[in-house]
Amino acid sequence: MNLDAFDEMQKRTSVSWFSHIVLGTPYSQLKTVVYPKPHYKSFVIKKQNGGPRVIHEPRKELKLIQKKILAFLSERAGPIKPAVHGFVHKRSILTNALKHCSPTTHHILNLDLKDFFPSITFRRVRGALRKHPFDCSHEVATLIAHICTFNGTLPQGAPTSPFLSNMLCRRMDRDLTDLARRYRATYTRYADDLTFSFNVRSAERLPSAICMVEDGNVAPGTELTELITTKHGFAINPTKTRLNDRFGRMEVTGLTVNNFPNVRRNFIDRIRGALNAWETYGYAAAQLEWEKRNATYIAAPYITKLWRRQTRANFVPKLKNVLWGKLLFVRMVRGKEDALYTRLAERYNKACAAEQGTVPFVYEKLPIEPVVRDYGSAEDAVFVLEWMGDYHSSPGVFEDMVCSQGTAFAYRELNLFVTCDHLLSGAKAKVGTFEVEADYDAKEMVNKTLQLVHPFTKQSWPAKVLYRNAQLDIALIAFDMPQPPPHRYFAAMENSIRVRTSGILIGFPAYKNWNRPDFLEEKVLNRTEPNKGMASFTITGAGSIRPGNSGGPFVDDRFRVAGVAQRGAYMGDGHDECLCFEVLNQLIDKWKAPQAKSVLPENKIAATIVATSPGAVSTAAPQT
Repeated sequence: MNLDAFDEMQKRTSVSWFSHIVLGTPYSQLKTVVYPKPHYKSFVIKKQNGGPRVIHEPRKELKLIQKKILAFLSERAGPIKPAVHGFVHKRSILTNALKHCSPTTHHILNLDLKDFFPSITFRRVRGALRKHPFDCSHEVATLIAHICTFNGTLPQGAPTSPFLSNMLCRRMDRDLTDLARRYRATYTRYADDLTFSFNVRSAERLPSAICMVEDGNVAPGTELTELITTKHGFAINPTKTRLNDRFGRMEVTGLTVNNFPNVRRNFIDRIRGALNAWETYGYAAAQLEWEKRNATYIAAPYITKLWRRQTRANFVPKLKNVLWGKLLFVRMVRGKEDALYTRLAERYNKACAAEQGTVPFVYEKLPIEPVVRDYGSAEDAVFVLEWMGDYHSSPGVFEDMVCSQGTAFAYRELNLFVTCDHLLSGAKAKVGTFEVEADYDAKEMVNKTLQLVHPFTKQSWPAKVLYRNAQLDIALIAFDMPQPPPHRYFAAMENSIRVRTSGILIGFPAYKNWNRPDFLEEKVLNRTEPNKGMASFTITGAGSIRPGNSGGPFVDDRFRVAGVAQRGAYMGDGHDECLCFEVLNQLIDKWKAPQAKSVLPENKIAATIVATSPGAVSTAAPQT
C-alpha cells in the first residue's frame, strides 16, 4: 500500500486522523465544538403559505468545520444523478424546468415532500456515510453525522444539508427515474419538489402507477406512493400535489414551461409598473411609494407581499436594487438575448443615467446584448453581401468581370455573419462563347473584392471568408477590419420551428442601391427530419426565396433565427427551402472547436460538391 492509499484509508477510518488532517483541528479541541450539542442559532421565516419555517444556522466555527466536511465528501461522491437539479453546480430551477419544456409535453405532475430536511435523520446520514462511495468507519461516520445534524435531523441552514440530502435521495431518484422511463415520462427533483411530465393528451390515459385522476381530484399513483413513502421513508404533502395541462399554466419550480421557460406575467407587470413610476415621477417619489407599500404589507402573509420577497424587520431594500435583481432573474430565465429583458434593461439603465445627472446616484448597469428584437433592430443585423473580380482563364488572360450578391446576417455574436456558399460559387463567367462557374476562392479569380453593404446607412466595409461548406451550402463571413462597425446580431431559437408556425423571411431580393430589406411573412410548410433531427424546412408561397434572398434569416415572432434561406422555387419548380438553425449551430461549433480548425482551415471549401441555386444573382454590384 502506497502512502496516498494509506492516507485515504486513515481519513475514512480513524477519527483522530480525520479530525487532524481533514478538519485541521485536533480531536480533543473538536469535541468542545460539537459536544454535547453543536452550536446553532435559530430563527423563523415565513413560508409561501404563511406558515413558519425554522432555520438553524451554525455558528462561525462550526460552519467552517462543516464546509471542510462538505469539500471532503464532495470529492468522493461521484457524479450526481441527471434527474437532480437542486444544490448542484451548473444546475438550477432553469435547468430543472428545461427538462419538461417540450412541445410534446401535455401534462405536468408536481409533488412536494413533506418536512424534507427533518425527514433525514442522524441514523440515515450515518448509514449513507458507511456505504459506497464514502466507505467511512462507524466512528468517522458517527462523528460526521453528529457534526452535520441538529436535534437528530438535518438542519435547514447548514452548508452540508443540501449535499447530504442529495446523497440520501440517490436510490429514490434512481427508482423514480426508472418508474418514469417505464411509462415514457420525465422525472426531475429540485430539493423537495418532484416533477413528472407526460406526453399523453388525455388525463384519463395518464399511468395510474404515477398519477391517478378521479372526479377532478389528483393523487399520486400507488406505485409512486409506495416507492416514496414505504421504501424510501419520505412523506408526500397532499396539499401541494398538482396536475396541470397545456390548456392552463404548466409550472416547474415556479417557472412556466408551456412554450419556453418563463416567469409569470404579473412578475413582469410589477417590473414595468415600478419602471413607469420611476420614469414618470422620479426615483425619489418612486422609492417613497415603495417604502409605503412595504410598510403596509410587512405584517401580511408572505404570499401577499410585494414581489413575494422576504423583507427583514425594519429594513426596506432600495427600489433600484430590487429592480436590478429582478431583471437579472428575468435574464437568467428568458436568456441574455431575450427581447423583453433587453427592453426593460435599457429602460432601467436609462432611468439610472438620468438620476446620475442630477444628484450622486450609485448604481450598477445591467448587461445588455446587442441582439435583434424587432423590425427596426433587424436592419442593423442584415447586410448585402457582394463580391466581384476578374476571371482569367490563364495567367494574364482576362476573360470576364464576375460579380454576385445576396444576403448575410450576423448570428449568435458580433462580427460573425452567415450566408449561402453558392453566393461565392454560383457566379458565371464568359469564356469565349461558353459560360463557366466562377468560384470566389478559385485561382482564376484575381483582383477580387468582398464587402458587406448596409443600405440603411449607405455604407460598405471589406469582408473576409472564414469558412465554407459547399455540401451544406453555408459560408461564414466577418468584417476584415480591426474595429468592426456598430451592428446587432440575431439569436437562435431554443427548439426547432414547428409546421404551420408563422415566421418572417428577411433579405434583399432584386437588390438595388440602398434598398431596405424585405420582411415577408410566411408559414412553415413541412420539414425533413433525418436521424430524428430537423435538417431543413420549406415555407409557403412558391417563389418566396427570390434571387438575392439567399443567405437571409427566417425568424420567428420573437426575431430568433429558425433557419437560413437557401433555395428558392424558380418558375414553379422546386421548393423554398431553409436550413434549420440546429444544423447551422453544429457547423459553427465544429468550426470554432480548436481540434476542428486543423481539419477545417479558413478560406477552404470543406466539400467538393458545389451547390448551385437560382438564389445566386449574377449582376453588376451597386456602387457605394
